[in-house]
Amino acid sequence: TMAVLALPSLASRVGLAPRRASARRASSIITRAAGADAVPAKEARAAAEATKVVARKGVMETLGFGGWAPEVINGRVAQIAFVAGVGAELATGETLPTQFHDHVFSLAFVSILVALASFMPNVQAKKFTAEPATKGAFGPFSPGKEMLHGRLAMIGLAAAFAMELHSGTPLFAR
Repeated sequence: TMAVLALPSLASRVGLAPRRASARRASSIITRAAGADAVPAKEARAAAEATKVVARKGVMETLGFGGWAPEVINGRVAQIAFVAGVGAELATGETLPTQFHDHVFSLAFVSILVALASFMPNVQAKKFTAEPATKGAFGPFSPGKEMLHGRLAMIGLAAAFAMELHSGTPLFAR
């Protein structure tokens, strides 16, 4: 049995509601095709919202200049690269430019892995997309904080890279 919202104008046109029903009564109930019990419209809307599938954006909207993906993915890669680079610098004494030069495959592999992982919710999720804004906050984590931390990591990584390239010495491992 399929539930249909009985709005006065639409319902009377398709013959789902009695023509003499008041507008208030017709818009506040859900009528089932099989003639079962009526469900209040608020409950029906809440149930529809709970099962609603979020519309997906196209490739150009996602990866384009104004899309969410380039900055989010670059921020995630920068966060991982900053932590891994500083950790490796502390452990080995290699500068960031040396690490980037000697471990290009590792950097490319992690970048591709992060990009693929960023789009996995589009494959698996029904109530949200890969775009962080569709998920909302989760405790102390939020899409805005992720963007801020990604931007800080990109700036920090670029600054540390430039300083170490100029000086030729490790910034963190002294």
